[in-house]
Amino acid sequence: MPPQVFLGGAAGQTTWRRDIAIPALEAAGIKYFDPQLPLGAWTTAEEQKEMQAKDEAAILLFVINHETRGVATVAEVAYYMGLGRQLALAINDIPGNATLYNHPLNQPEIDDLNRGRVFLRTMARRHNIPVFTEIRQAVHHAIQLLTTQHDIHAILADIDFPGCAFHVEEFPASYLLQIRNHQFEGRKWHIDKNATRANIVRTALKAALTWHEHETRELFTYKGKRIGSPHFEID
Repeated sequence: MPPQVFLGGAAGQTTWRRDIAIPALEAAGIKYFDPQLPLGAWTTAEEQKEMQAKDEAAILLFVINHETRGVATVAEVAYYMGLGRQLALAINDIPGNATLYNHPLNQPEIDDLNRGRVFLRTMARRHNIPVFTEIRQAVHHAIQLLTTQHDIHAILADIDFPGCAFHVEEFPASYLLQIRNHQFEGRKWHIDKNATRANIVRTALKAALTWHEHETRELFTYKGKRIGSPHFEID
C-alpha cells in the first residue's frame, strides 16, 4: 500500500516527525513516508524513493519552520501547489539573530529566506490552502483532508433527502455536488477538497434548500402567473 501522507520539509536534526506527526498518523491508522535521514546520508537514490513517495501520497505535509532554511522546500511546495496537489502546510518565519547548525544568520540572509515564506503564504491564499503556524495543526489538517477524500460518498450516503440522490463528480482539487431525481437535475455545487465533513454536509443542505426553492418558484403564482419562475432568461 503506498503512503497516504508524505512528511516533507525541515529535516536534519529536527524531531517534529517522531515527536508530533508520526504518533498522530499512527493513532489514526494512516500510512506515511518519512524521508528524514541522518546528516550526510542523503543520496540521489534516496531522492528517487522520495519522488515516488510524493507521487503516490494522497496528502503532502510540509513543515518550513525556524529550524530550516527551507529553500528547496519552498520550491517543492510552489511546484505541487501549481499541480493542484493536496497540501498541509506549517510555515514559520526565521527570527532575527537566528542560528542554524551552529551558523549565525545575518539579517539580509534572514530577510531573503523569509521572503520565500511570504511568497508561499500568498500563493496558498490564492489556492484556498490554509497555512498553519503549529505543526500539530497541520498534521491534524492532513488527517482531516485524507478522511474527507475517502469518506465523501459515505458522508453523503448518511444524508436523507427523500426522493432525491446526491451525485458527485471528482476533479484534481475539488468535487461538484448535484442533486438528482428520476426527472430532474439541480445545479452543481463546488466543494473544495480542503472542505471538512461539516462543510460537505452544509453544502448538501444548501443544495437541498435551493432545490426546494426552485420547486416553490415553479408552483407559486399571482393571478395565474409564475412571477418568480427560475426559468426566466436573464435578458
